[in-house]
Amino acid sequence: MSHFSSIATCFGHIVLAAVTGWSLKYLPNLSATPTVPFVWIMLWCLMAYSMLGIVRFSHPQPGVMLRFLYDHTGLLAKVCPLPFLNAQLYLQPDQTLHCFGDSFVQPFQNALGYTFLLSALAAYGVCNVFSDLNRRHIGEYVSTGVLLVNAIGLSMVSCATENYWAMGLVVSYVSKHFLLPVLAERYRMPHALLYTYGLSFYEIFAVNAVIDVQTSTIRVIM
Repeated sequence: MSHFSSIATCFGHIVLAAVTGWSLKYLPNLSATPTVPFVWIMLWCLMAYSMLGIVRFSHPQPGVMLRFLYDHTGLLAKVCPLPFLNAQLYLQPDQTLHCFGDSFVQPFQNALGYTFLLSALAAYGVCNVFSDLNRRHIGEYVSTGVLLVNAIGLSMVSCATENYWAMGLVVSYVSKHFLLPVLAERYRMPHALLYTYGLSFYEIFAVNAVIDVQTSTIRVIM
């Protein structure tokens, strides 16, 4: 990676850190979250990823441990965003299960929430097991499959609740996954740079999706 690319990628991580700070500020309070705050946990993972990225790409000779930590937080940032958001939206207490009404999905809502969460763990494990260059494509296939499954799950809950932020997140996240490698290769830009900017959009959409859910829940209860 050239010196200019390193500077640009470092700046991208600075932008991500700033957006993450904004997201943590405007995310609903933990006391107002009726379930485990998975999105809050995900945002802190992305904050760690951005901080490590700033050091990684600003350091002239990053060490092995720094590269290791950055790669693993980067893997979490790759496979966890949609599953963690799905888990928070699906694992709602009984009094807030208004999103699916009397549809066939309602009895399986909690099971789906845990399934989406476990899918991230499965993708993370597979990507670590098949991390060598010759078998890395296996992890890519699994992570892509997990992304598509979670995109379908998020589409279901967003359509059921008319959560337009979540709908936009599905479109932007799936598009990012398939288009960024093409754009990076065509315009000879670092993939990490484009991916980091894509995560910033994820945070904006995810926080507003959670706020929308919290607002609609309060409105229904009242």
